[in-house]
Amino acid sequence: MITVAEARERLSTLYRRKLAAWSVRPFDATSPVALGLKPPTDKKAAADMSAVAGWLKQWSAVAVDGLQIDWEQRRWPNTGTQSIPVRLSAQSPAALARFLNRGKEWELYRARALRLQSLAPRDSGAREDFDRALARIIGKAAALPHQDFERVFHVLAWLTAHPDSGLYPRQLPVQGIDSKWLERHADIVRTLHVATGGDPGLGLLAPAKLYRVRFLDPRLAPAGMGELMASPDTLSRLDLSARTVLIVENLQTLLSLPELPGVVALHGGGYDVRWCAPIPWVAAANLLYWGDLDLDGLAILASLRSVRPDARSVMMDPSTLQRFAQLAVPHAKGLTRAAPSGLQPKEVEAYKLLRAQGGLRFEQERIPWDHALATLRTELGR
Repeated sequence: MITVAEARERLSTLYRRKLAAWSVRPFDATSPVALGLKPPTDKKAAADMSAVAGWLKQWSAVAVDGLQIDWEQRRWPNTGTQSIPVRLSAQSPAALARFLNRGKEWELYRARALRLQSLAPRDSGAREDFDRALARIIGKAAALPHQDFERVFHVLAWLTAHPDSGLYPRQLPVQGIDSKWLERHADIVRTLHVATGGDPGLGLLAPAKLYRVRFLDPRLAPAGMGELMASPDTLSRLDLSARTVLIVENLQTLLSLPELPGVVALHGGGYDVRWCAPIPWVAAANLLYWGDLDLDGLAILASLRSVRPDARSVMMDPSTLQRFAQLAVPHAKGLTRAAPSGLQPKEVEAYKLLRAQGGLRFEQERIPWDHALATLRTELGR
């Protein structure tokens, strides 16, 4: 016999799993959620009539609007004719939520889903896409404080009305938001805006990303500037004739580099390293990459090689790792990845050595500076 508590436990699992989908498209009495109550046989009832009586009393006390309990007459030789609950049916998610004592939660989910659905496209196919997107994020939307949810709604409404505004995020004329607010709620806003046919960039302008550059040969420095930060577009307009462009992974390494004839040094930007490849004076120069000697560093190098196959590396080999292994620290990230394509044999060997030791992080700054500069000058001399 399934007790009321057991029925709630079983149906709670289904409710939690389906809540998001139901809040967007609720079921109704034509397709109710049902649960058989496993009524006792005559033999089991006769063996423990007190348990059966308690079970009957439990179900007799259940009265929830929209929740139907089917009772059947059973004629049992040992106990006579009994009216037995055999099946529970919820005619709507609201009824099921009330039975589970989660009625207020359901009302919140449904109310917010309906409000956001008012922004959906009218075309039936597009509306289905919108509903699927809404089901993915309705949990996040329901978790928002009331004011933030209202801001989400008004931002989406404004973006729908102005799909190509060309404004920066701080310029959005919606009360109560700033750029940080938009960043925090970007997943909800972007998901639903795209589902209305909008652009993933929300039709907003993004400030150009700036990259740090040092001119290690003073003769190459524009207007005598030893370093600058600029966007790739701005850097593309510089007329430089660097012999070698040196990309380093970490900022402190970039700032520590001495004068080196014919060399311009760039801050790589991690996995964003390919940003510099289209710049004409970078494309015309020899390219040397010096990154951290760990799995990520070698993967970044492989990424760079996908656009500059001729790029050389320095101090990213097994001998460097073995010589200064005592300066590395454990770092197991990425251990399941195979060596990426684009690495040269010595670099693949270093990759395998890192994995064999359970993962290590050997940051480029950890190499003794005298050794690093001597190795760097030797490689540049090649």
